[in-house]
Amino acid sequence: MAGEERFPDDEWRLDEEPLERVEQEPPSEAPTAKLSYNLSHERLTRAVYVVTAEHLGWYVVAAYVLITRTMALGGRPLDARQGTDALTAFLIAQHGRAAFALSDASWVTIFQGWIFAAIGATDATSRIVVTLCALLMIASAFALRPALGRAGALAFAALIATSPSVGYFSGAGSSAIASLAFMMVAIAVAESMRRRPTVIRATALGVAIALWLTADPIGYVTASAIIVSLILVGVVDAVRIDHRRLRMRVWWERRRTLVIVCAVVAIGMWLVLTTAFFHRPLVNSVEYQLNAAFAPSLIAWLHALHRIIPILAFYEFLVVALAIVGAAAIVSQRIGDRFAAWSVVWAIVSLAVFAAVGANQPDAIVAIVLPLALVAAYAADRMHRSLRWNSIRYALAAAVALTLYVQIATNFVFSVPDASEASWRRHALLFWSEPATSIRTVKECERVRNSVWVAGASASVTDDAPQVQWYLRDFAQTGSPADANVVVTIGKTQSGAVAGNPDAPEFGFEEWWNPDFLALTPGGAIKYFFTQRAWSDVEIRNLEIKVSKPDGPG
Repeated sequence: MAGEERFPDDEWRLDEEPLERVEQEPPSEAPTAKLSYNLSHERLTRAVYVVTAEHLGWYVVAAYVLITRTMALGGRPLDARQGTDALTAFLIAQHGRAAFALSDASWVTIFQGWIFAAIGATDATSRIVVTLCALLMIASAFALRPALGRAGALAFAALIATSPSVGYFSGAGSSAIASLAFMMVAIAVAESMRRRPTVIRATALGVAIALWLTADPIGYVTASAIIVSLILVGVVDAVRIDHRRLRMRVWWERRRTLVIVCAVVAIGMWLVLTTAFFHRPLVNSVEYQLNAAFAPSLIAWLHALHRIIPILAFYEFLVVALAIVGAAAIVSQRIGDRFAAWSVVWAIVSLAVFAAVGANQPDAIVAIVLPLALVAAYAADRMHRSLRWNSIRYALAAAVALTLYVQIATNFVFSVPDASEASWRRHALLFWSEPATSIRTVKECERVRNSVWVAGASASVTDDAPQVQWYLRDFAQTGSPADANVVVTIGKTQSGAVAGNPDAPEFGFEEWWNPDFLALTPGGAIKYFFTQRAWSDVEIRNLEIKVSKPDGPG
């Protein structure tokens, strides 16, 4: 083996003594310089943020809500209630604190007046506060992730974002949206205090409660429903648990400071906001709010039967179906969560309270949809955890597509009454159980403003048409029709009336619809779902505008 090739790294061989390790010299560098390291490539390909499926879902929901809530703020005319609020805000912008004494000046109207003073008064700017509150409602869904679960919170946000009812009244500028948004904020903060009770959270809860109750009269109805549901859940817990008095005493000793802080902040802010910063008597303000919130039982039931139930059936079918599934799972204890159990009780009590004593304006449907959507979120979360999700998601996707179709139709395509439509092809929404302003009203008022251009011109507008007062706000208002350059009078109301000659001074300026459900057939219901064409006559109120040009400047 002596003649065999020897390897320099051998330590020993059988027939020879171990060889000494031969040190190898490093290879000489090439004459060229070292390869340069691409720092730019490393910096541009570095992972900054990993987008999970949940993150992507929240981004899609947030973008959708931002687009749909802000895309056409000024595209829908103000109705009578919104016109009254806009006029009040306009007075606040002009006269400041002196206009706070108006009986219907809530904090929403006051903030809106400040916005008018800063950037001007238009249909779009009159809805800024409500739009911001609508976005806050989605943020409250994100804050409920620990209670609803990741999939449940995302489902809750998606149900609110795609809801035709929530979208319609958010775009219309209803102050009920502001109240319900802070109701959801209060629920989210209260739920977070169960995990981490702090003074800051107690203060935030007090502020949210005050804003919730004083934004719109509907706040008192929803507060009544929540209080009743909490009492019912508390009674059940008191029966089931042991050492009830001891537990209550321990809880009070631990949470006493937080309860006091929350109560003081809530009551203090409620007094300030209810009295419009102490510019109105407290008793008169509370009486006005309660009269607007509650109605006799017979009226409440009729309104719920003809307004709430049809909207749930035609527009909120996805929320209702998922809420039924979620309630069944919670009652059968497949979802054993305390917050989930309270959500079911809250949804049932809300339906009962609004059917029994709620004034039930059309926007009251949002107060029904929110607790149902909360229960539906638990159903969606449970479905997402199951092995059958891969097959369930296709059915849910189809239902979501139908919901989006209805939302686009009701919020953007047929969102404004057109009184000039023929009676056989007239479109009407179930949201129009209260008069909705026609699109021609805006055009006619604009024509009047352009024709009467002299400064100091006056207008005499009936009190029954506050939205017309809003659109003619640049004119000096007078109570004497004989001295006015523009005289607006309410005409007769006809069933299924068609607007007359476009050049005539009288036209249909308000339209509302109380459908005859006895005349509705299954085929007619399907046709209405896809076309939004009314199957019974609508009511149209006519308006007449007479214009006499001034002889000269003012």
